[in-house]
Amino acid sequence: MYLIKYKNTDNKKNMSKELKKWKKEKRLIPVMIRKYCHGKHKTKRRELCEDCQKLTEYALFRLEKCPFKVNKGFCSFCKIHCYQPEMKEKIKAVMKYSGPRMLPMHPIFSISHVIQMLQYKKKIKKEENQSDR
Repeated sequence: MYLIKYKNTDNKKNMSKELKKWKKEKRLIPVMIRKYCHGKHKTKRRELCEDCQKLTEYALFRLEKCPFKVNKGFCSFCKIHCYQPEMKEKIKAVMKYSGPRMLPMHPIFSISHVIQMLQYKKKIKKEENQSDR
């Protein structure tokens, strides 16, 4: 009984670690959309315009349905694009606007995101080089 319980706890820890990037992205997307909405649509502190509210809900829904939750990489490098073209363009605009503006608000998160992006690009490049051989 004790061993079974211990193994389940261990699996939870491993699964939690594997879902770390996915969970972080779930927290980040609404923050970035809020930053975008405040800057572009001049909404107040906790408010979002209707379009940005829909985009937030859509992005979180797509993230919830992501088949690559475990050890998730960046959506921009994903082999399947689960966003509708219109929503994909909107989220790109949000990322382009909010990304550089996140540094003063969330410096640790921003720097870790850049490092993660560079590591992911390096990993993809390495895999491409190995497949060319």
